[in-house]
Amino acid sequence: MHEAALAQQVWREALAAAARHQHPRLVGLDLVVGTWSGADPESLEFALGLLVADSEWPQARIRIRREPLALLCRRCGRRFEPPEADLTCPACQAADVETIQGTDLRLESIEVE
Repeated sequence: MHEAALAQQVWREALAAAARHQHPRLVGLDLVVGTWSGADPESLEFALGLLVADSEWPQARIRIRREPLALLCRRCGRRFEPPEADLTCPACQAADVETIQGTDLRLESIEVE
């Protein structure tokens, strides 16, 4: 379960960001998990929830926003979100595409009081 390691990294980033505020109380974490990030959002939320529950801010909420895969066709310039496994451009049928969204796993923001 590599989501446990990912959750630990996200938690370290959140703690470092919270520490930059004077006397912070961590209220919430907002994450972005791309469809092709390789992370399972539910497992990541569970693992992160365990870390939060065992912290000095057990009430902190975790929100995960899923980001769909988006591609850009290098031939015709169309941006599209491909269906399941078809990565060809729906406009020109080219397979020369660039990934522009949906591969990230990132801590988007934290909320402190």
